Amino acid sequence: MGYFKGLAHFGLYVENIEVSKKFYTEVLEFEPVFETSEGTHLCFLRNGACELELIERPGQMRPDGHFDHLCLRVDDIAAAAAHLEACGVPMEFAVRDMPQIYRGIKMVMFRGPDGEHLELNEFC
Repeated sequence: MGYFKGLAHFGLYVENIEVSKKFYTEVLEFEPVFETSEGTHLCFLRNGACELELIERPGQMRPDGHFDHLCLRVDDIAAAAAHLEACGVPMEFAVRDMPQIYRGIKMVMFRGPDGEHLELNEFC
């Protein structure tokens, strides 16, 4: 047991990542920790233990709100995903290696009981 290690981040869709980055850093005192624009423009910001992933996809705001997903940090993503599947929770896709995020993560996504979008991250 003990697969889940706490919150990794919240994902937030934004119209203009530069405007949102300025607000979260200058007004709410978040610090930038990682940014990439390979495909979708992503910017991770941190304030204490709270991490926020800004997601910019021009013209593609989510119809069901700005928050996209809740992400939990795990030490062993394969074991955590297997645990969820044993509990009847299917993964949306196989675990993916994402070497371009931070210094490399593994990630997978699944849904909660009300269809909420959930993600697991294992930092490499």
